[in-house]
Amino acid sequence: MKLTNNHKSGDSEHDLASEERPEGHGSEERVMELEHQLADTRDQLLRRTAEVDNMRRRHKDEREQLIYESNKRLITDLLPTLDDLERTLQHGNADKDALLQGLELIKKNLGKVLQRYGLEPMGTEGQTFDVNSHDALLEEPRSDVEPGTVVKEIQKGYKLNDNVLRHAKVIVAKVKENTE
Repeated sequence: MKLTNNHKSGDSEHDLASEERPEGHGSEERVMELEHQLADTRDQLLRRTAEVDNMRRRHKDEREQLIYESNKRLITDLLPTLDDLERTLQHGNADKDALLQGLELIKKNLGKVLQRYGLEPMGTEGQTFDVNSHDALLEEPRSDVEPGTVVKEIQKGYKLNDNVLRHAKVIVAKVKENTE
């Protein structure tokens, strides 16, 4: 199908029509050039997609290796505590005081290992209740301390590198009601 030009040679419709419907030897070269560019673009797209997939796989492998190494280091540091516990349990029947001393030693050593990894217990008794650090289990009527003061710790709270890891479970003072 041949298009006829009823417009001036500078008309944009004519330019579009001639590009869309190539005629003659020059147009075939243009089509081949565009097909070559398309093939190159497809090839680049496939290569970049493969690079992204490889990068994701590499990051996943690195992350898994990092987790493995961290766990390995922690477990290696905890093994002496496990050994202490086993020794304490072996000798526990002979002497109750030795058993208690062994358990205290294990608790102390375990605390040191966990502290090395950034774990810190939170002090709570006597502090003002803080919803960001404490979970209030009960309120206890008290007249000896200010309302909102933590009066008893039920379960210790911990911070890991200054971030709350576990909220402390506490009992909080409230205003004592008059029973007159």
